[in-house]
Amino acid sequence: MRKWVGLLCLICMIVVGGWWIVRRAIGQATSFVRKINGLPAGQHWWFVDAYQGQLFVIDRYGNKVDITGKINLYPVAPFYVARINPNTEQVEEEFTTRQWRAVAISAQREQRVDSWLTQDYDYWVLDSQSNTAYALRPTHWDEWGEERYTGIYVIDVQTRQLKKFLEISPIGTLSLSSSEGKLYVSVGPEYGKSPEIRVFSTATLDLIKTMTYNSDCPIWDMKFTRDGKRLFCCVYGRGLLVVNTVNDQFESWGEPLDVPVDFGLANFSFSIAMASDEKEVYVALRDSRERGRVAAIDIAQKKLVRTLELSPTACTSVVVIGDKLFAACLDGVYVIDIPAWRQQ
Repeated sequence: MRKWVGLLCLICMIVVGGWWIVRRAIGQATSFVRKINGLPAGQHWWFVDAYQGQLFVIDRYGNKVDITGKINLYPVAPFYVARINPNTEQVEEEFTTRQWRAVAISAQREQRVDSWLTQDYDYWVLDSQSNTAYALRPTHWDEWGEERYTGIYVIDVQTRQLKKFLEISPIGTLSLSSSEGKLYVSVGPEYGKSPEIRVFSTATLDLIKTMTYNSDCPIWDMKFTRDGKRLFCCVYGRGLLVVNTVNDQFESWGEPLDVPVDFGLANFSFSIAMASDEKEVYVALRDSRERGRVAAIDIAQKKLVRTLELSPTACTSVVVIGDKLFAACLDGVYVIDIPAWRQQ
């Protein structure tokens, strides 16, 4: 009996020791990844968004709505918001608001020239040179649980006068290139119609180009390079499209020009982020509610260079501030040191 007990103890020591070694190796390998403490426990449809260096984490389904095991939920305001200090990675403030985008949340809490827009609009891009806002007013929720918009309100922020209403439906998102004097709007898809990117002149508000792409899913996020020459578009669930904004044509990234590139990955989520040095773009990945990952795509090489699994739950969104990548998953928000990740 003593021999068996001794043998059992030895086996346990080997197993535990092996587990500790593996765990230590994993910990060392992923020491560039941290999880933000202080957010509500459980699973929430977290969305991370930033505006002028301010970082917000929003519960898209309401005020601390735990979605564990639940389906067919719809967003109900007010939304829980946590303001995160990007340097300390700590929750500095918690509150509720009817807004869910960083530009509107920050405007609501500050005295800015565009703060009054929060009374009627939940998202806008601002041309500071002309004091013009291109604003979206929510209408209804679609089958993806996202707000659908029926047009763009072009507003003089100083006088609060409506310059023009651009009737466009359904809108996914919009992005402004002040340097090029163009407004890019993702539209569709609708039944029987292909989705598009429409380009408007900010000087005349005329439609100057329509780019149709081949997909059954909308573009939820767009990011410009600093010089405004390229526009990276995240096609929900399908992949990436890149627009050369000089000639307003899709760039070739190894697929037909009008087909989103998935880089062998499935289930692109809602947002895209660009590294501060503009060498890489990052996307959040989700497989239903499972296996939350982020991926790094090298812009010069036009290829996938790294993926990183963060969570047993889906990742929804990403934001870059400085050298840090913030990724929201259903079980919380993770922070990745980009320089260290590149060395792995």
